[in-house]
Amino acid sequence: MGSTDPGGCAVPVENTLWALRRLAPGAALRPVPPELRELGRALRECSPSELAVRCPAAVVSVVLASQLRALDRAMTGLFGSGFPEAARLVRAARFSGRRRGELLARVRAEPGLRAAALGWAEAGGGRLLADELRGVSPVPAAEDGRRAAELVVAALLPRPEAGGREVLPGGPRGSGSLDVRSVRVGERGFQVDIQADPPVELVHRSGRLALRALWWNGLGRVSDDLGHEYLILAKDPNGTGTVRHWCHPRPAPGARVLRLESAGYRGECLRLDAVSDAGTSAEVLVKRELTVRLSA
Repeated sequence: MGSTDPGGCAVPVENTLWALRRLAPGAALRPVPPELRELGRALRECSPSELAVRCPAAVVSVVLASQLRALDRAMTGLFGSGFPEAARLVRAARFSGRRRGELLARVRAEPGLRAAALGWAEAGGGRLLADELRGVSPVPAAEDGRRAAELVVAALLPRPEAGGREVLPGGPRGSGSLDVRSVRVGERGFQVDIQADPPVELVHRSGRLALRALWWNGLGRVSDDLGHEYLILAKDPNGTGTVRHWCHPRPAPGARVLRLESAGYRGECLRLDAVSDAGTSAEVLVKRELTVRLSA
């Protein structure tokens, strides 16, 4: 099971907050941990980008703790990473004194490990952790507020539920390159499987061969004909062109139609020649809405 969002959210955090304010009855959210309650209350009145201004100390505390957890995982070498600073961090951790105690204090106490951790944080976008390791008081920016909001939302969402009863009558329902293959309702939520067949083509550009493709980003919003919203807990492309979405809660009593809003596409162009394999990519804001009528 996977998610398209590194913060644990399957859709942009703004979409999830919108759904939480109009959530269908029967939802079973997890309790907010004490360290996130201040941020949770603030998010009822402000956007994620405003959170760093509204609650700067709480944002720093929560995001820094998240970056330290990521550092701890990276030091084990069990989680792959695409930049050389991660390999240097693993080597430094293996040759460190392996002192016991709180991670940040241990990293500060060992110059080699501290330098490797600082390089890793800078390369990986851990700005607050990098400031902390430099001895500078971290000041949260808008992106830190957004990350804090993602952590609050991730703590609230229940685990996806597998299985359920098929409620899609009459087979697949589609719109262009998207086909709804299955809607299965379980005890606490439902699954939506959508077959995506975006175009892929080989073209000649300036005398060179290039591959142009669109990749579907999955659903961005699920609602019903009664005005209720549903949480998209996770998405998982299974490698066959079908994207499974786990949603919560189960369809509301009396709901007859689900509205499935596409999150758009990601466009890519890759040059295929011996000189260069460079490519470009961009988000394509073409959204479609599918409607699914539920069986009794």
